[in-house]
This record gives sequence, C-alpha cells and structure tokens, in this order.
Amino acid sequence: MTIPRIQTPLVMPSERLATRRQLDLVDVLFELGGSQRLPVSAQDLASRLDITPKTVSRTTTFLVHGGLLESGRGAWALTEIGHSLARLRSTDTARARLLLHDHWQDSWFHRRALERLTSGPVEEADLAAHLGSGLSATPERGAFLVEWMAYALLIDRDEQGRIVLPTRQQAGQQTASAPRPPAPAGPPGVLSPFLSMPAEAFSALPDAEFLALLQAYRTVFVKLTPSLQQSGN
Repeated sequence: MTIPRIQTPLVMPSERLATRRQLDLVDVLFELGGSQRLPVSAQDLASRLDITPKTVSRTTTFLVHGGLLESGRGAWALTEIGHSLARLRSTDTARARLLLHDHWQDSWFHRRALERLTSGPVEEADLAAHLGSGLSATPERGAFLVEWMAYALLIDRDEQGRIVLPTRQQAGQQTASAPRPPAPAGPPGVLSPFLSMPAEAFSALPDAEFLALLQAYRTVFVKLTPSLQQSGN
C-alpha cells in the first residue's frame, strides 16, 4: 500500500493585521510569556494590542505554520525560534532578521518566490499575486507575505523599488556550478571595520549589503579558525 505524502499547509498571513503589527504580537508574547515561554490567551493578547480576539486567532495561524508560535486552547506560546527572534529584536535587529532568514530558507513561500525571481526583477504586486496564486484572492495577504520576506532578508528591492533576490543569492545561483576561489587569509586585523562599525549603522545597511558583509566575515572567521586555535596552544 502506498502511503500518501503529507503536504505542508500553504498558509498566508492574515489580511487583518499589517506585518509590523504581526511582529508586535510576537514581541508581546515574549513579554507576557517570559523566559519559560508560557502560553498567553487570545484575550490578553487582544487587550495589549488593542485588537479583537478574532483578529488574534486569524493572525496567529501564519505564525504557527511559520514555526514562530505554538497553539493551545485559545492561547499561544512562542516556539524556541520565536522566542529567540523576539529576544534579538529587542537588542539586535540585524541578527533577528538573519535568524529568520535562516529559519525560512526552505519555506514554501521562499521556493515560490525563487520561481518568479530567478528570471529577473518583478513589481511587488506581481510577486504578491504569484505567492497567493491558488491560495488567496485577497491582495493584502500576498503583500504582507512580501513584507515578511523582506524583513527576513529573503528578498530585496532594487533602485526602482522592484523586488529582486539578494545580491549574494543572485551571485550564488549564477556560479553554482563554478568552483569557488579560496578565501583570502589575513590577520585578525581584517575584522577591524566590522568591529568598529556602530550597531545602528550595521543594522541600517540595505538587505543586500548586510548579507554580503556578513557572508564575507563569516568566510574570514572560517579561514582563520585553524590558525587562531594553533596560536592559542
């Protein structure tokens, strides 16, 4: 007997609450649930956010399927990833966005966006419609998903405001089959620009530059690790 393959539900954000306010919901859960990630009722969330319990329920569906929340009986709690996201949002927005980028790298909406963006830039409304194709006829739901993806550094905007893949990802797709040149080695002093950059300036970098910079320093760290370990012996 053939066992049918279980399909992951393709859930889009609710049109009832803008993306920024959906993030506010995550922040409130972090505050009220504490370090133990205790569940918080729909009524308590609604009161804090000045929305209705029904809006809370509609909004949390995407967050649950996105791995940020877990649901109970009329209450929700942050997952481990959701808790880390909210904690970082209060201290380091750049790292929070990178965390969500890594978490959603293999999501259905990222794969669907890649289908549309590999051929070049598209208008935001076009990508929103593509994401919602066969799922929702409500334009706001696709638009809010685009905003979520931009926050998670999965997509970027060019000078004309069109949606594109981040620069690093474009380069990776174009050279996927080509051998990578060895990363240049250097003394720990090459990290000086990174370490001296103010946190505000680092967080304010455009998505493409932020990812490219982080990847460059990640490469340097990997290259230097063996020599640093040897020098410490």
